[in-house]
Amino acid sequence: MSADRTPPALVSSPYIIGVAGWKNSGKTTLVERLVAHFTRSGWRVVTVKHTHHHLRPHDGATDGERHSHAGAIASIVIAPDAWEIDGVRQPSAPPQLTEIPRIIGDADLIIAEGFKSAPIAKIEARRTASKTRDPLAPSDPHIIAIAADHTTESGALPLFDLNDVEAIAAFIAAGAAKNG
Repeated sequence: MSADRTPPALVSSPYIIGVAGWKNSGKTTLVERLVAHFTRSGWRVVTVKHTHHHLRPHDGATDGERHSHAGAIASIVIAPDAWEIDGVRQPSAPPQLTEIPRIIGDADLIIAEGFKSAPIAKIEARRTASKTRDPLAPSDPHIIAIAADHTTESGALPLFDLNDVEAIAAFIAAGAAKNG
């Protein structure tokens, strides 16, 4: 296993990276691909999905289920009034994103999908299929890179092809190593 694929040594908590973007920007597909990549490389990955809707029954295609099928050791979905871990509704109020490391225990990486306003490092997903094309990066100092399926302006931020999971994963691994 090469150095860029080796999970960081855990000091006190896992590295958290967000994937944010508008509806249909490719967030879930990117998270799925990143989870699969990192788990094949030996990382223990947890996902946290933020939704503005109520939790829906599992049908094999919910975003949380997609994260689990990709290899996440735990998949958390947080709705406005409820939350679940691996499809099991939790009895308490939904936690804050900052509480997730304490809840999940031993992991190398937490990938948070959604959470546009969270003060965490995020990769902005942009796709031509998204109805909203307003970039998030200019107004969010926590966006550290952009992944797009089209030519777009990224300013001084790193720009990745949305389908180049290897390069995006290497970027995340470098951030985890630096912050781990």
